[in-house]
Amino acid sequence: MSDVLRKKFLALATGIFFIVQIAVGQYVTIQTINVYGLKKTKDHIVYRELTFEVGDSVLLEELATVLERNKSNLLNLGIFNEAEVNLTHWNTEANKVDVVVEVRESWYIYAVPILDLADRNFNVWWTDHNHSLERINLGARLDYLNFSGRNDKLKAALQIGYTPKQQIEYRFPYFNKRQSLGLTAGFQHSSKKEIDYITIDNKELFAKIDERRLQNEWKGNAALVYRPSIYLRHEIAGSYSYIQIDEAVLADFNPLYFRNGEKKHAALSLTYSFEYDDRDIRIYPTSGVKAGFEVQKIGWGKNDDENILTSTISMEWNHSLSKRLLQRLSTLGRYSLSRSQPSYHHYEGLGNGQKFIRGYELYVIDALDFLIIKYQLSYKVTDTHVKWGKLVPMEEFRNMPLKLFISMHGETGFSNDPFTAELNPLSNQWLFGGGLGLNVLIYNNFLFQLNMNVNHLGEKGFYIHNQTSF
Repeated sequence: MSDVLRKKFLALATGIFFIVQIAVGQYVTIQTINVYGLKKTKDHIVYRELTFEVGDSVLLEELATVLERNKSNLLNLGIFNEAEVNLTHWNTEANKVDVVVEVRESWYIYAVPILDLADRNFNVWWTDHNHSLERINLGARLDYLNFSGRNDKLKAALQIGYTPKQQIEYRFPYFNKRQSLGLTAGFQHSSKKEIDYITIDNKELFAKIDERRLQNEWKGNAALVYRPSIYLRHEIAGSYSYIQIDEAVLADFNPLYFRNGEKKHAALSLTYSFEYDDRDIRIYPTSGVKAGFEVQKIGWGKNDDENILTSTISMEWNHSLSKRLLQRLSTLGRYSLSRSQPSYHHYEGLGNGQKFIRGYELYVIDALDFLIIKYQLSYKVTDTHVKWGKLVPMEEFRNMPLKLFISMHGETGFSNDPFTAELNPLSNQWLFGGGLGLNVLIYNNFLFQLNMNVNHLGEKGFYIHNQTSF
């Protein structure tokens, strides 16, 4: 193509662009961005979460949505109680605007006493173990958010009681100029005088011998995080664990607690995960989707005691039917690429962590593969602020954002257990649970869920769950 034709083509393309721009809608240009309210946080942490920068153009009809989206991005950091993104000094002739970002920083140092349970969740402790005070752990825990003002986190714990534990972890989200690479490193040691050694009737059976410590575990972990954009995240994580159990566990309870039948267990784990997450408020979203994929390999050398390879896929869709009515559909599935039987210690399915079906919180359903599907319909009862004033000594907590939701939920799932299903009747069948819930979100960071659930067995129960955005 000659220079003359190239110039004509460029002029034609430019003209078409401006015609389309006028036909579709008018644009405004971001002239300045000013951030107010920062006391400790570095301003580049705020700029990193914005979807626009100085000089960018935004379609006028989408401007309100863009500003609200960026407010959500800032709240998702978990270090601000409040955030507002607004316009000032709108130059209508030049179609230029100034953007003002105002934030209220949260309290960052949570040095609190530990009053924790030795069981999987509150519901198991209350029902299966008769809310025994003996099974409570005491100690001290430090969660130091925004440690250096760069949204980094230092976590440490010293726990005594039923399951003593010592833990330290540091997460540094960005160490390069583009703020796209981060690191996490940690170490922990724990010991137990009671360990679950087999699952029968979908209940864990526990071994306990006087006051002897039946298990000691040492674990180190490190992860490299790559976040090329606001909504994309890659992570490569590695960990090494060394576990030693009392010989009596093998002799008297389960000789295959570890696959090699020995009292010592060492394994190297490597995990790759990918995540796309454009939900507005991630701890309790009203719109947006989340998709994730993970591959994990446990056991890499001839000295490792396991050989496990699993893949996990997750999806979540959130949609607002109206200003107050919200719906959520999510699914989580895992498939084991290695089909041999893992040791009991590594054989997990539903009932651990966040992998559960509501109504079955009291059960453990070990599985090689599983699938969970959940649907929830929520109604926002209130979205307000509670002003505590001088009743609360710390200024960061005096103005408390509060949201209340009532919800209906239905959940189903299936677990594939080719090895121990004859001992556990909930395996290898579809499970159905659901009920009503009250969800309380405070400070945009702490979520408490109170549920009345029923499962396909006709069992009814009251269950409590909680989580934080950090």
